[in-house]
Amino acid sequence: MVSNSQDIARPKNVALAMAKFSPRHALLGLMLLFSLIVGAAAAYKYSYWGHGFDMVDFHMPIQKTLQGDFLGVSRYNFTDTFMGLDVALGFLPALPFYALLPSAYTLVVLQALLLASGAIPVYLIARTRFAAAWAGVAWAAVYLLYPTTQFIAMAAPFQPRVPGMLCMLWAFYFLQQGRYWPYLLLLFAGMTARTDAALVVIAFGLYALLSRKHWRWWLPPIGVAAIYFYASISYITPLFYSDSFQPVRVSVPFDLSRDYNDMWPCGVSPQACYYLHLGGSLPEIARNIVTHPVQIFFFLFQPAKLEYLVLMFATLLFLPLFAPKELLLAAPIFAINLLSNRVYQYVITEQYQILVIPGMIIAGMYGGAWLMERLGKNSGFRIQDSEGGAEKREPRTQNSEPYSVAAQEPGNHGTRQAGDSGTQSGSPHASRLTLYLVLVLLVGLLNIPLRNPVVSAIRNPERPERVALMERMAAQIPLDARVAATSFLAPHLIPRAEIYFIPGGKMHHQIDEAEFAFIDARAATLRQMAAEGNDIVAALQSDPAWQTVDAGDDLYLFRKR
Repeated sequence: MVSNSQDIARPKNVALAMAKFSPRHALLGLMLLFSLIVGAAAAYKYSYWGHGFDMVDFHMPIQKTLQGDFLGVSRYNFTDTFMGLDVALGFLPALPFYALLPSAYTLVVLQALLLASGAIPVYLIARTRFAAAWAGVAWAAVYLLYPTTQFIAMAAPFQPRVPGMLCMLWAFYFLQQGRYWPYLLLLFAGMTARTDAALVVIAFGLYALLSRKHWRWWLPPIGVAAIYFYASISYITPLFYSDSFQPVRVSVPFDLSRDYNDMWPCGVSPQACYYLHLGGSLPEIARNIVTHPVQIFFFLFQPAKLEYLVLMFATLLFLPLFAPKELLLAAPIFAINLLSNRVYQYVITEQYQILVIPGMIIAGMYGGAWLMERLGKNSGFRIQDSEGGAEKREPRTQNSEPYSVAAQEPGNHGTRQAGDSGTQSGSPHASRLTLYLVLVLLVGLLNIPLRNPVVSAIRNPERPERVALMERMAAQIPLDARVAATSFLAPHLIPRAEIYFIPGGKMHHQIDEAEFAFIDARAATLRQMAAEGNDIVAALQSDPAWQTVDAGDDLYLFRKR
């Protein structure tokens, strides 16, 4: 008898426990899991010297700012601040955290936490659009599992576009809710992350216009962002060139085969100079795009760029294509990536996709809602699109349970989520929960063929013996020394104030300007140069101006005599 009572009580206890597990609990669990796994993997990657020179570019501005050198950098010979490359105030949110704990690991963890926090606005946007809290959880999971998000999470921290991305997600939520001032303030804050974020703000203004919002929702974003973008490119960034660099504005013919390296950084912002094949100024670039439509078309849709587009959309199951208006939010960044001839901009693994994520995730959920409406016309419910508040489910039968905003959280006062809590076989509620689960699983599984960066970082670390050798050599370089280093060695040389890039280029400081040279001969670029007859290691070994301090396992430390 006792046994039977226990058997009866057990499922009741399980059911009670499940009833208390609300969508908010699931959301917090996802964020915590993402933060722990990604943060630990990114820290592991850094500890095994897995980051390239980008980490110097993104770590040094924060470290130098706190020393009184605003966004200082040392790689380039034409500027000593990141502002001479791009207006990038997205570094600033990291300052208080780095001031408390000045370490690369602080930036690694902070970036993981910031990306995890993006699940909150995604959850809120989806909950409103689908009128279902569990849909919010599903899309939060999709955002965290989206391969591009995963690659960005493992990229060299601290990416200044990440705070901008978060501002854009929150701005859309406040637009959806009809809350004007938070929407506007977040757009303008996000705009300052990096110059290209201003193009996303313009897209927000166009979206509000197409949504037939009052002019105050679309005119200020379009007007202010357009002025800010032009001023940043044409006037602000050139102010931060070094005194020794005399910029010369160039006018060049339209030539899609031109290599920007031949003239970079030229007289305009280095960011605009990446598009030198299109013209020497923003007006020239715009005019040439319009007057050469056929050439531009084939340039945009060459095979490598088509592969990039397919991967960006396929990893969200092509759902964004069903929401063209929302996809407008991603269009500007797609455009500048496709118009580039730098391969780093049209692969899904690099930082240049950060500001695409908000538009893609939002378009994905709106496209998914559109499909569910079409597939569920006979289910008794429909999802009603609305821009400014909670959406409604409209009953078509007397037995349908109307949607209640108060019933969004199953754990709230014992209420249950309308439309998502049903478990009876064949019910529309169970069907929707199944769809959410399938969506999350498919997006998660797509990480496997794309070599998930979290798994790759753990599976392919540098050998501990080689790491120990790197650390031994780095310790022999004085903190006040100027040092030139190959890509994967350089990040661990901070806080040295002057770190130059090997092999560099004409816009970089050269090895001869350094006092030490720290070289990994296995670096792919160096191997290619050696095969072409330009062996940097051999040149330094034979140069009487340099002496070998330490060497082993294809690692070399040289000091200028």
